[in-house]
Amino acid sequence: MTHLSAQRPRTDRAFERLYRRHVREVYRYALAVLRSAEDAEDVTQTAFLNAYRACEHGERQRSARNWLIAIAHELCRQRVRQEARLRKVAFEEHAEEAVPDEEPPTHDDVRRALGNLAFDERAALIMREVEGRSYAEIAEIQNLTVGAVETLIFRARRALREELEGALSCHEAERAISRRLDGQLARSERRSLRRHLRHCGDCARFDHSQRDQRTALRSLAKVPLPSSLSSFVAAGGAGVGSTSKA
Repeated sequence: MTHLSAQRPRTDRAFERLYRRHVREVYRYALAVLRSAEDAEDVTQTAFLNAYRACEHGERQRSARNWLIAIAHELCRQRVRQEARLRKVAFEEHAEEAVPDEEPPTHDDVRRALGNLAFDERAALIMREVEGRSYAEIAEIQNLTVGAVETLIFRARRALREELEGALSCHEAERAISRRLDGQLARSERRSLRRHLRHCGDCARFDHSQRDQRTALRSLAKVPLPSSLSSFVAAGGAGVGSTSKA
């Protein structure tokens, strides 16, 4: 009996322990990112077969858990790309919508910002920019001097700019909601988000939906393991070692 053959039973026992320790997590991951339980089961089996062969060749990893998930992740990626080619659908690796670095303020952004201006400033700015009134007309309507109107409109434009620059767009608010879920939102950014949510019903609904979505996603952690994956041998690992060359 060669040295490699003598070591195989010990390797098989060690790998069976490794399999039982991590198979549920690998299967759960595959099931979450693929379309069907059958695909997830197949990926799980293939991932552990690949890992077994790597162990046979002496490959060792500092974190078996991360290593196995990385193998499964690559197999899932290949599966999705293959499906995309068959369906002639371009596979998008980056789902985040590309947006310009500087977005012009939207209609809703401007309305929210105007709502935070003092009434006289807001009224003067609307008369000038929306209705196209002259300084003299605005002065007559508001019972002010033309000089006072000029100053009022200057202050209004400056205040509006500060409001728009300090306010979040809906896209920025959605990003902030996502970062807050992961505990990555700085305290200085939370006030802007709360202010936006008070005035934007769509983003407030998005915020609630993200919390519900997180609860639903976490329920995936409770998926049962198929009986076919109860052990490495049952998953198709039996006899793998016997085909290896001594």
